Amino acid sequence: MRHVAFMPGKMYKRLILCQLIFLGLDLASFTIAEEQFIYSGFSQANLSLDGTATITPEGLLQLTNGTFNLKGHALYPAPLQFRRHPTGDVQSFSLTFIFSILSAIPDKGADGMAFFISTNKSFSNALPAQYLGILNDQNNGNTSNHIFAVELDTIQNSEFQDISDNHVGININSLHSVQSRDAGFYDDKNGVFKNLTLVSRDVMQVWVEYDAGSTQIDVTLAPIKVAKPTRPLVSAIYNLSTVLPGTAYIGFSSATGVINSRYYVLGWSFSMGGTASGIDIRKLPKLPHVGPRPRSKVLKIIMPATIAASIFVAGALLVLLVRRKLAYTELREDWETEFGPNRFSYKDLFLATEGFKNKNLLGTGGFGKVYKGILPTNKLEVAVKRLSHESRQGTKEFITEIVSIGRLRHRNLVQLLGYCRRKGELLLVYDYMPNGSLDKYLYSEDKLSLDWNKRFHIIKGVASCLLYLHEECESVVIHRDIKASNVLLDSELNGRLGDFGLAKSYDHGSDPQTTRVVGTMGYLAPELVRTGKPSPLTDVFAFGTFLLEITCGQRPVKQNAQGDRFMLVDWVLEHWQKGSMVETIDKRLQGNCNINEACLVLKLGLLCSQPFARSRPSMNHVMLYLNGDMPLPEFTPTDTSLNMLALMENRGLDPSAIMLLHVKLICLLLLAGASLAACTAGDGNDDDHQFVYSGFTGSNLTLDGAAVITRTGLLELTNGTLRQKAHAIHPAPFRLRGGSSSSSTATATATATATATRSFSASFVFAILCPDADACGHGIVFFVAPANHSFSGAFPSQYIGLFNGSSDGDAGNHLVGVELDTDQNNEFRDIDGNHIGVDINSLTSINSTSAGYYDDNDGGNSGDHGFHNLTLASHGEAMQVWVDYNGTAKQITVAMAPLKMAKPSKPLLSSTYDLSTVFVADEPYMVGFSSATGSFNSRHYVLGWSFAMDGPAPAIDIDKLPKLPRFAPKHKPKMVEIIPPLATATFIVALGTVSVLLTRRRMRYTELREDWEVEFGPHRFSYKDLFRATDGFKSMNLVGVGGFGRVYKGVLQSSKLEIAVKRVSHDSKQGMKEFIAEVVSIGRLQHRNLVQLLGYCRRKGELLLVYEYMANGSLDKHLYSEGDKRVLDWDQRLQIIKGIASGLLYLHEEWEKVIVHRDIKTSNVLLDSEMNSRLGDFGLARLYDRGADPLTTHVVGTIGYLSPELGRSSKATPLTDIFAFGIFILEVTCG
Repeated sequence: MRHVAFMPGKMYKRLILCQLIFLGLDLASFTIAEEQFIYSGFSQANLSLDGTATITPEGLLQLTNGTFNLKGHALYPAPLQFRRHPTGDVQSFSLTFIFSILSAIPDKGADGMAFFISTNKSFSNALPAQYLGILNDQNNGNTSNHIFAVELDTIQNSEFQDISDNHVGININSLHSVQSRDAGFYDDKNGVFKNLTLVSRDVMQVWVEYDAGSTQIDVTLAPIKVAKPTRPLVSAIYNLSTVLPGTAYIGFSSATGVINSRYYVLGWSFSMGGTASGIDIRKLPKLPHVGPRPRSKVLKIIMPATIAASIFVAGALLVLLVRRKLAYTELREDWETEFGPNRFSYKDLFLATEGFKNKNLLGTGGFGKVYKGILPTNKLEVAVKRLSHESRQGTKEFITEIVSIGRLRHRNLVQLLGYCRRKGELLLVYDYMPNGSLDKYLYSEDKLSLDWNKRFHIIKGVASCLLYLHEECESVVIHRDIKASNVLLDSELNGRLGDFGLAKSYDHGSDPQTTRVVGTMGYLAPELVRTGKPSPLTDVFAFGTFLLEITCGQRPVKQNAQGDRFMLVDWVLEHWQKGSMVETIDKRLQGNCNINEACLVLKLGLLCSQPFARSRPSMNHVMLYLNGDMPLPEFTPTDTSLNMLALMENRGLDPSAIMLLHVKLICLLLLAGASLAACTAGDGNDDDHQFVYSGFTGSNLTLDGAAVITRTGLLELTNGTLRQKAHAIHPAPFRLRGGSSSSSTATATATATATATRSFSASFVFAILCPDADACGHGIVFFVAPANHSFSGAFPSQYIGLFNGSSDGDAGNHLVGVELDTDQNNEFRDIDGNHIGVDINSLTSINSTSAGYYDDNDGGNSGDHGFHNLTLASHGEAMQVWVDYNGTAKQITVAMAPLKMAKPSKPLLSSTYDLSTVFVADEPYMVGFSSATGSFNSRHYVLGWSFAMDGPAPAIDIDKLPKLPRFAPKHKPKMVEIIPPLATATFIVALGTVSVLLTRRRMRYTELREDWEVEFGPHRFSYKDLFRATDGFKSMNLVGVGGFGRVYKGVLQSSKLEIAVKRVSHDSKQGMKEFIAEVVSIGRLQHRNLVQLLGYCRRKGELLLVYEYMANGSLDKHLYSEGDKRVLDWDQRLQIIKGIASGLLYLHEEWEKVIVHRDIKTSNVLLDSEMNSRLGDFGLARLYDRGADPLTTHVVGTIGYLSPELGRSSKATPLTDIFAFGIFILEVTCG
């Protein structure tokens, strides 16, 4: 030790350096050890799983569970360092895994699995089926994916140029493999290649190796228990340094399509910079048994005992589950039904409407029928809208809009009280408006005429409502269908705006999305035709027409004695120019009106109806004009023309300006379209415009691909061969937009007609035969396409021989089709594997529904048509389809029915679409069929076909149709034992009888609960969710104390939404029920400057209220805190003051009742992430009916904000709130 103590300085430093070097080697070896692992079974593995991936109790990694169209992922939990230095190359690595694929159909799997290395561990946007759960149709092939994969693919997909449906491929950023080979291995004994079947249910092993020096990737495959072959199955030279960054995740992905398949990984080993360790085969878990197995005698004997034991175990589990849930037990009380958001039971609505009898029918429109009802619980009169089957094309989007808008609250809105979901139909429950719609009072001879004061009151009410929708809601809401028939009158003749079936909403400050033009003729703003974008100003245009309508008592489109039609706006404008505007006032008022007010409304209507959107006022200004708080701007009848002229002089002949100048002419041309089209249809030879085939013997169709005409006269599109496409086309093309005219004089009328698509009609009889009852692919499409269109580059399978991955969705296709699809494909958002769809330039249908028909003879006396399902792959049963396009109404309808049944009067599908936007003028078009197979043996037949221009298709002679070939689909083998033991049978029969009785009792009132209810509907939270969101209400999440309880910050696990949870303390017991009633009722308020109550929970004597979380806390902290709070500038303070003023105006005057806050102060004003002010803490608030006297109460509030009269009368009124608001203004201004 002494020698060391007196060691020279240099030697001592060297010794220390050596020790550090040795220590570094130890650390390096430790780090390398972390970059290798081995799993011989996964019982103790800590893998990161998502989708359908699970680890079974036996230790199997199960990637998919057999469910259709799903994906599963399993990843090593931590990222691995693939580069030792940021600028270095990717290291060598090696791995091996053992897998097995178990498919419900022998020799068929869907769709495969892959080992991958990726910089991203989230695959939420990836698609299942052919995309294997790692990519989608948008990012496939992008170099920014940074993904390397080895695929074990069991489906041949033409889109990715797969070599077979049983191959192994090396993939870089794409599912188009850089190298691939059919599955198999090279035997080391003789070098012979031996095939392997990936879906054979056998266990196999894969080895993947990357050599950094040569950049060679080797993939080897072999059966289990066979040593790794010397020669790899597939190799590729590819520098992974161009693909992978420093760190990346490794794992497995798998996906299913339309086949029930299960993918298992039994073992996995990986090593960075060396050879992966061998997997101990003896320790691997066993695969589950798949397929029928003979039942043993022992099983026959013990089965009854087993069932009894199962019942006992099930009961025990039930008890355990109940005990487990007791910790989260919640209560439901009467106040929830009375004050809270309501989901009605179907039984209550059925009883309320007396079974939806016709005598209670109020009207039809807006996606369904409306019935009057009286709720049996509280005798409240309601209106129940029952959605009809015609609304299928947009049911989910419609539900989203309606339920979201149903949360709005305003005294001039028809209130959505609740909803019900049952057996594919949606029922919406509204306030009942006893006086019906406004249009009946304006136009009906039976109704009493409204005097001017009532009309002016209705106008101001609807204007106040629109101001709320456009500027005061959380989102901008555009109604899109403002008209007199959508304004309902309550018992006091207050105007309520209703029917939000066409409404759209978007965030403040964002741009509204382009959408199809919807609404009512006469109320549509001109810019909607050009841009397709609804905005608050398009609502203002419709409101302007509404003002003229209610003042003049005339419809927006008028008709004179000669039958000519013209616009109400033009009529009023013409009278104004003549100085006789007073003559336009409704004659039924008999002069008993305030002339100044009426003229103000008429001029305001014209101002709102300006053709230029920028010339229209906002609803904020409209309210100021109506209330007399701002004079109407001076303008003359010629101002519009002057503005138009100035626009043309400054910008040249702008096409949009010219179109606006001639809005009236365009409307007249549209109204005359039907007669013009009829004149054109009469030109030419009718025989050239139609054909009919009752069988195809002797027909001269153009055929390609697998299509043939059989000896019996069948058009056989596919012959059962896998991955084929076929086309059959009528030899003569048609001119769909107009046609050749024999007249040498070209008129404006003929020119207009030639630009419109003519009406056409088609009918055909078809059959789809699939050998396997569980799988069929892919379908038939009747199409109309340009005569020079080529299908040579189209793919089979999901593209049905029409498009490929590049051309699908291209507007240059100019193709319209009706698909009969027997395969559900997520890429095209198919609704199911048995649907009809209308396709425009893409296989993503604009409208689709499940196959079926409406029976004209099934509907009783109600006029309804009973819907019956049909199966497209019906195994030998032919069906007939009718496709019609009405060129005047721009409507496509599709109907279908079993063969020998007449065409149903109610179509299966109906879509409004102007095909003139698809078809090119003066170009010839062909009509025909396309069909394709994928990985399944299917045959597609057409038995008869007819087509006609400008009229109904000729009838097909059913008796002359050829017969289909005899066909017997494969069935699954029967159970070896048909009859179980007598005791078991007795037990099952008894259990079944009880189940049937219970089911029949409840079936009449069966309801459904779906995802949209949680996402969009009023929410009652579970205590479990709130407990987890706040980490068990820990003190670290405590935001503050006050207003009857404590407030905690939380994050909902399901949506990651930040919330504030108020937990009402036991100290507030004295007024618990009244407090609950007040708060939950006030929670129905919707205004952008109020803190929003998102939901609630009731449990064991306590109430939990869930609010939006306000990231910037309360205003007082920004005014008085000396800490790190930033001082608010004046613009921010003024914006806060204006926001609170808007919120108070809503509480005092715009909601259904008068609400007095009673505690306005800076500490109760919260600031969101954008520093917008929100008034909160309604714990002291009171509400009362309009016109009623507020009740006397004890004085509450905060010293300094209490008005003097509270001490005398103890009556809280809006004026006491205004006193507090005045103090608040001084406080914010003075700091």
